[in-house]
Amino acid sequence: MKLHRVHSLDSSQIRQLQTMVNKCTDSDGTRLSFPFDEADLFLYFEHDGSIVSAIAFIPIEGLLYECSAFTDPEFRGHGHFSGLLDAGIDELPEDSELIFYADKRNSAAAAVLEAIGAEMNSEEHMMKLLPENFSIIDCHSSQTGSDVSAPDLIADIHSECLNLDGTLTLRFHSDHAVINFSVFPSHYYLYGFEVEESCRGKGYGTKFLSTVLAQLLNGNAAAIEHSPLSPETSYHISDVRSAGAAADKTAPRPVLLQVSGGNAPALTLYKKTGFRITETLCCYLY
Repeated sequence: MKLHRVHSLDSSQIRQLQTMVNKCTDSDGTRLSFPFDEADLFLYFEHDGSIVSAIAFIPIEGLLYECSAFTDPEFRGHGHFSGLLDAGIDELPEDSELIFYADKRNSAAAAVLEAIGAEMNSEEHMMKLLPENFSIIDCHSSQTGSDVSAPDLIADIHSECLNLDGTLTLRFHSDHAVINFSVFPSHYYLYGFEVEESCRGKGYGTKFLSTVLAQLLNGNAAAIEHSPLSPETSYHISDVRSAGAAADKTAPRPVLLQVSGGNAPALTLYKKTGFRITETLCCYLY
């Protein structure tokens, strides 16, 4: 069994790794992916010209690294993961800390991580909103305690189309909140949702999210995505709405997000608008 250490992957290595990862996810019934682009250190074992076990290290900050590992089901139970982990740690700075993510349904992965002394720290939920499941929260309700009416809120929201590290990103923002959506062919990915502290607990975030999702999921976001203007052009949300009416609308895409299991207010809010938990990842520290 030959051990390889590399800092980047060529096309042949990526194909072999993807084949092995697909075997793992099919066998385990999970959907975790391998960080081909994000990691800067890869180690793998090769047997008869095929990659049978691999590990990758993604720098997070300082001495903290996220670690992702897969072993072909036919080669498990032979210490390949432990061997790769030990070899990888030798390549990292002294006193480095590792984060592992494991699907909550994969009890075998949890047992392996616990066996090496990793401790579960938290849970992260992957959530999905299908366009047909979107629920518009009543923005006229006076029970939220917000002083901002729905028309006023819409007038306050602006949009930007950004190119962030090569990824098309839609950013909606007002004087009191901001939210981002990475644009992919099959879906949007929601992240960076923040509400000004003085507006929290008053219903503003609920109204803001509902208003933005209503615009995003009715196809009007295509007016920004396909605009011939500068990738950093700003739009008023009403401009997006009117332009979208005249533009060819693409089929609405689902929205994905990741939220901490300990963030009860965010979980409640997302569920109200129609998001459903599709996967729960357990975070282990080592």
